[in-house]
Amino acid sequence: MSDLVPIVLAAGASSRMGKPKALLDFDGRTALQLVLEAVRGFAKPIVVLGPNHQDIRARMALGHVRVMLNLDVDSGQTASLKAALAILPGDMEAFFFMPVDFPLVTAGDVARLVEAYRAEADPAKSIFIPAHGVKRGHPGLCRHELAAEFLALPAGGSARDVGNRVSSRVAHVIYPEAYVLMDMDTPEDYVRCLEAYRARNARKT
Repeated sequence: MSDLVPIVLAAGASSRMGKPKALLDFDGRTALQLVLEAVRGFAKPIVVLGPNHQDIRARMALGHVRVMLNLDVDSGQTASLKAALAILPGDMEAFFFMPVDFPLVTAGDVARLVEAYRAEADPAKSIFIPAHGVKRGHPGLCRHELAAEFLALPAGGSARDVGNRVSSRVAHVIYPEAYVLMDMDTPEDYVRCLEAYRARNARKT
């Protein structure tokens, strides 16, 4: 079994989208399915769901993941990350986290990040973040010892605060394409991601 734990953040209210982002359809596959496929092959994923968890469970079989709930939609994404980290196995080497609204990230993209982490000779580098151009994307990979720093964040704190605390420990992994940046907050974003998903699949055929 891999000693890297995937954490999928899917507890948001999706208020601007108008429907659960996890269930958005990509030609027969949900956004959550795509994200879970991208992190397949590592340790058992931890998926954090929110108030719409019953709808998601009704549509998807989640017996192969560990589910945590964050029912407070106002607590923010960091609260969901902390909920997952609270059950992170103590013998794990590292964890990576990805919001469910980044459905275009592929298994190859995740492998590129893990490869950079494995190849890093400097033990001080403890946070690995995909980058395209000058922008940061997802997923973020962190060494296990950083879990305590995330858990110590105050209510309303941002996960970015941990990375910004000591910038020298952050390693940016360069990606040639922008899929690691493409998220979905609005119906227009969803259409943009769906079009990009279809265009990428068309190039493969």
